[in-house]
Amino acid sequence: CQTLSGFCFPYDMVWEEKAVQHFTFVLTDIEGCQRFGFCRLNNSAQMCLCILSYLPWFEVFYKFLNTLADYITKGQVMMLAALYKQPIPLAPGSITLQMVNLKKKCIWWILYFILSSNGLFRAPYFIAPDPRGLPSIPENRNLTELVVAVDVTNLLQLYASMLFERRILIFARKLNTLTSCLHALGALLYPMHWQHIFIPVLPPHLLDYCW
Repeated sequence: CQTLSGFCFPYDMVWEEKAVQHFTFVLTDIEGCQRFGFCRLNNSAQMCLCILSYLPWFEVFYKFLNTLADYITKGQVMMLAALYKQPIPLAPGSITLQMVNLKKKCIWWILYFILSSNGLFRAPYFIAPDPRGLPSIPENRNLTELVVAVDVTNLLQLYASMLFERRILIFARKLNTLTSCLHALGALLYPMHWQHIFIPVLPPHLLDYCW
């Protein structure tokens, strides 16, 4: 999709941030169904890894993007093709990959590494979040970012503005802080949900939505 590049690189100026940025944009279809774009922008802003999914699994996909970036650096690009064929696990479930290296004999590669107590790498895994559970701190990355970045007074004003269904425009210096706070604000409305336009990352070609 041609519009994806505008969301993966949502700026028209020189990128000054030196740290790796994790952020999420949202694509909404005509029926109101949201598809999440989980992104990892490297520190040189030359490459952005993006995964599109209907599942709002922020912690899972961010960790997977870090693992994918590490595998790409090491030249192990077969992992993504193998993961694409895996069915979605039911919560609490996990995914394990079996991959074959054509240049060597059968090798078991598994998704992200967990260090054991003796310093050796053990089999990595992903755990599907429980959709019945409520977000908590510090396990929920978005909610943690929100309470750190926004004080109580402003948080109450934002919450009241959402209840009154006002148009809200939020600025931030970092993409990860911006999108984390916006998704956390949406989660605070539970069991209600935001029914209007929701654009966590606003690229230059969509600035008309501000007016």
